[in-house]
Amino acid sequence: MEEVQDSLRNGLYWCVAFSVILLPVGFASGLWVWVTLGYAAIICVSLIVGVVLAIGGPVLTAAAFLLWLLALGTGLGLVAFGVHAIVEFEPYCTPSETVDCRLLLNGQDMGEASVADQRRSMVVDSLMPIGGGAAIAVAALAVGIARVRDRVPRAGHPFRRR
Repeated sequence: MEEVQDSLRNGLYWCVAFSVILLPVGFASGLWVWVTLGYAAIICVSLIVGVVLAIGGPVLTAAAFLLWLLALGTGLGLVAFGVHAIVEFEPYCTPSETVDCRLLLNGQDMGEASVADQRRSMVVDSLMPIGGGAAIAVAALAVGIARVRDRVPRAGHPFRRR
């Protein structure tokens, strides 16, 4: 049960780290229930990880596989989200004789905004989830390939004379 205690201790450390996100959400929204649920979720996940580590064996293998699938799915989902944002682009403002669209950058008026400027901005903004998702997916695939290669026995040279 030492794994469970260590995991709960790590959960408390993660609670401190995630306070940077959770506390501003609580202050901004005024809904402290979300902050409480966030801390409770971190502790529950830490407890589950500790129990899985304590049990070991096939449960640990199944949990590692499910986490690998989650990482791969997250990476592919981020890539799909970025591509979807580019493909389904709709301008928020269409310039015409009666409508003057302005481009704001950091609160500063940078001039007129055309539909092409809006599309360019959407493509640049969509590169972040595409790049991050691709990095997560490639890392997950590399880890998966390495795990499979470690477990599959190598035949060496099957057609070599002995």
